[in-house]
Amino acid sequence: MTSMTLRREDDFSVTVLRHADRAVVYVSGDIDLSTEGHLRQALLSLIGGRVRKVIVDLRDVGLFGSDALRVLAQAQRVADVADVSLILAAVPRGALRIIEITGMVDTFNIRRLTPA
Repeated sequence: MTSMTLRREDDFSVTVLRHADRAVVYVSGDIDLSTEGHLRQALLSLIGGRVRKVIVDLRDVGLFGSDALRVLAQAQRVADVADVSLILAAVPRGALRIIEITGMVDTFNIRRLTPA
Protein backbone atom coordinates (compact mmCIF):
# COMPACT_ATOMS: atom_id res chain seq x y z
CA MET A 1 0.00 0.00 0.00
CA THR A 2 1.34 3.43 -0.93
CA SER A 3 0.18 6.85 0.12
CA MET A 4 1.19 10.21 -1.24
CA THR A 5 -0.01 13.77 -1.18
CA LEU A 6 0.19 14.92 -4.76
CA ARG A 7 -0.59 18.53 -4.13
CA ARG A 8 -0.98 20.67 -1.07
CA GLU A 9 -1.45 24.38 -1.33
CA ASP A 10 -3.00 26.60 1.27
CA ASP A 11 -6.37 24.99 1.97
CA PHE A 12 -6.37 22.41 -0.85
CA SER A 13 -4.87 18.94 -1.10
CA VAL A 14 -5.14 15.78 -3.17
CA THR A 15 -3.92 12.67 -1.37
CA VAL A 16 -3.79 9.25 -3.02
CA LEU A 17 -3.84 5.96 -1.14
CA ARG A 18 -3.10 3.11 -3.54
CA HIS A 19 -3.27 -0.62 -2.94
CA ALA A 20 -2.73 -3.08 -5.80
CA ASP A 21 -5.20 -2.16 -8.57
CA ARG A 22 -7.31 0.22 -6.45
CA ALA A 23 -6.85 3.80 -5.35
CA VAL A 24 -8.65 6.22 -3.10
CA VAL A 25 -8.23 9.92 -3.87
CA TYR A 26 -8.94 12.17 -0.91
CA VAL A 27 -9.76 15.73 -1.93
CA SER A 28 -9.77 18.49 0.65
CA GLY A 29 -10.63 22.16 0.13
CA ASP A 30 -12.14 24.12 -2.74
CA ILE A 31 -12.11 22.74 -6.28
CA ASP A 32 -11.85 25.88 -8.37
CA LEU A 33 -9.94 27.27 -11.34
CA SER A 34 -6.68 27.42 -9.38
CA THR A 35 -6.89 23.83 -8.04
CA GLU A 36 -8.74 21.83 -10.69
CA GLY A 37 -5.53 21.00 -12.57
CA HIS A 38 -4.08 19.20 -9.57
CA LEU A 39 -7.15 17.01 -9.22
CA ARG A 40 -7.27 16.36 -12.97
CA GLN A 41 -3.62 15.32 -13.02
CA ALA A 42 -4.09 12.90 -10.11
CA LEU A 43 -7.20 11.28 -11.58
CA LEU A 44 -5.97 10.95 -15.15
CA SER A 45 -2.63 9.60 -13.97
CA LEU A 46 -4.34 6.87 -11.97
CA ILE A 47 -6.83 6.01 -14.71
CA GLY A 48 -4.02 5.81 -17.26
CA GLY A 49 -2.03 3.54 -14.96
CA ARG A 50 -2.77 0.02 -13.83
CA VAL A 51 -5.63 0.91 -11.53
CA ARG A 52 -9.01 -0.79 -12.08
CA LYS A 53 -10.96 1.18 -9.47
CA VAL A 54 -10.62 4.81 -8.39
CA ILE A 55 -12.67 6.11 -5.48
CA VAL A 56 -12.80 9.89 -5.13
CA ASP A 57 -13.60 10.84 -1.53
CA LEU A 58 -15.19 14.30 -1.54
CA ARG A 59 -16.22 14.58 2.12
CA ASP A 60 -13.80 17.46 2.82
CA VAL A 61 -14.51 19.49 -0.33
CA GLY A 62 -15.71 23.04 0.20
CA LEU A 63 -16.46 24.84 -3.06
CA PHE A 64 -17.86 22.48 -5.69
CA GLY A 65 -19.01 24.11 -8.91
CA SER A 66 -18.43 24.03 -12.64
CA ASP A 67 -14.67 23.51 -12.30
CA ALA A 68 -15.21 20.39 -10.18
CA LEU A 69 -17.88 19.07 -12.54
CA ARG A 70 -15.65 19.60 -15.57
CA VAL A 71 -12.73 17.67 -14.02
CA LEU A 72 -14.89 14.81 -12.78
CA ALA A 73 -16.80 14.53 -16.09
CA GLN A 74 -13.53 14.39 -18.03
CA ALA A 75 -12.15 11.77 -15.65
CA GLN A 76 -15.37 9.75 -16.01
CA ARG A 77 -15.14 9.80 -19.82
CA VAL A 78 -11.50 8.65 -19.73
CA ALA A 79 -12.33 5.98 -17.12
CA ASP A 80 -15.17 4.64 -19.26
CA VAL A 81 -12.84 4.24 -22.25
CA ALA A 82 -10.14 2.62 -20.08
CA ASP A 83 -12.64 0.28 -18.39
CA VAL A 84 -11.81 1.75 -14.99
CA SER A 85 -14.48 2.06 -12.31
CA LEU A 86 -14.65 5.67 -11.05
CA ILE A 87 -16.70 6.15 -7.90
CA LEU A 88 -17.54 9.44 -6.18
CA ALA A 89 -17.76 8.71 -2.47
CA ALA A 90 -18.92 10.68 0.54
CA VAL A 91 -20.38 13.37 -1.72
CA PRO A 92 -21.50 16.33 0.40
CA ARG A 93 -25.13 17.42 0.11
CA GLY A 94 -24.24 20.72 -1.62
CA ALA A 95 -22.08 19.00 -4.23
CA LEU A 96 -24.75 16.37 -4.83
CA ARG A 97 -27.35 19.09 -5.34
CA ILE A 98 -25.17 20.74 -8.01
CA ILE A 99 -24.70 17.39 -9.76
CA GLU A 100 -28.48 16.87 -9.71
CA ILE A 101 -29.35 20.39 -10.92
CA THR A 102 -26.98 20.10 -13.87
CA GLY A 103 -28.52 16.77 -14.87
CA MET A 104 -25.24 14.90 -14.39
CA VAL A 105 -26.35 12.53 -11.65
CA ASP A 106 -26.50 9.59 -14.10
CA THR A 107 -23.01 10.40 -15.38
CA PHE A 108 -21.35 9.29 -12.16
CA ASN A 109 -21.35 6.29 -9.84
CA ILE A 110 -22.16 8.14 -6.59
CA ARG A 111 -21.98 6.97 -3.02
CA ARG A 112 -23.59 9.64 -0.91
CA LEU A 113 -22.30 10.97 2.37
CA THR A 114 -24.34 9.32 5.10
CA PRO A 115 -25.67 11.64 7.80
CA ALA A 116 -23.87 11.56 11.14
